[in-house]
Amino acid sequence: MTLNWTIIGTGTIANEMATAFNKNHTNIYGVFSRNKEKVEDFANRYLIDKRFNDLEDVFLDKNVDAVYIATPHNTHFDIAKQALINGKHVFMEKAITLNKTDLDILETLAFEKNLILMEAMTIVHMPLMKELKKKISQGELGDIKNISVTHGSFKPYDEKNRFFNPDLGGGVLLDMGVYGVTGAMYFMNKYPDDVHSFVDFAPTTVDEQSVTILYNSNGEMATVSVSLQAKQPKALTISGTKGYFRIHDYPRADSGVWYHTETGKTEELKLGKTEDALFYEILDFEEVVKQPGKLNIYKQITDDVFKIFEEMKKDWSKQISNK
Repeated sequence: MTLNWTIIGTGTIANEMATAFNKNHTNIYGVFSRNKEKVEDFANRYLIDKRFNDLEDVFLDKNVDAVYIATPHNTHFDIAKQALINGKHVFMEKAITLNKTDLDILETLAFEKNLILMEAMTIVHMPLMKELKKKISQGELGDIKNISVTHGSFKPYDEKNRFFNPDLGGGVLLDMGVYGVTGAMYFMNKYPDDVHSFVDFAPTTVDEQSVTILYNSNGEMATVSVSLQAKQPKALTISGTKGYFRIHDYPRADSGVWYHTETGKTEELKLGKTEDALFYEILDFEEVVKQPGKLNIYKQITDDVFKIFEEMKKDWSKQISNK
């Protein structure tokens, strides 16, 4: 089954997704933007017939099966809610919502409407990550002891930039942090019993930099360091009693280095293609639409990540109170 997709938004990530569709010979049914010129340009570039300038028209079109929402974070909830009310499956760019409360509302609505709601999170759809998770479950890295994630950029402070604007869902958590915490949680075998987080705030009050420590009763620890203040490698390392696996550019990685403790040797594990990252997302989404029972694989990690976010924010509130 191939769904009739409409892309909501015409920004950078929307263009990347449309490219992924076209490269894999999958047609896009429609595109929406309130800017008519942008819609026309986008539709002509990616050979899309249906051009929408009114969201209500998208939701009322019976030919639209699913929407991919690629608009700013602060718009996600309202658009997704209306899409679900009108019977459309929803695939939403990360971060799926601004907070867990909004996520819970959308998930309940999707369940009641018998529709699929998923976050577009490349990490959990990459073939390399799936294979590595399988190997870990089979004990090939031994007992997991430590997971380290770093992800940082240097963004010059500008209160008008969306990264620093609280009204636009700014801050590092909803941008790089969602990748970092997902990377850690995906490979932890049990939900953390303890979460401790430290933060620096920008003058606009958004979180500009944070370091978070996760620990569970299996003895697994994870650190997630994300920053808008300092460039860091996009790196994920999973360390166990039998070795470690190191992944660079982890959000869309197709290869990594596996170090074996017993022999001291390293080998490369390569699977999938980085350039097909967004199409892997679409394939998994359409598979879930066909087999809704598979949704929990992805829903659980999203739910857990947003629960961690709430724990992090509690620590951040204490940090503010103590100043």
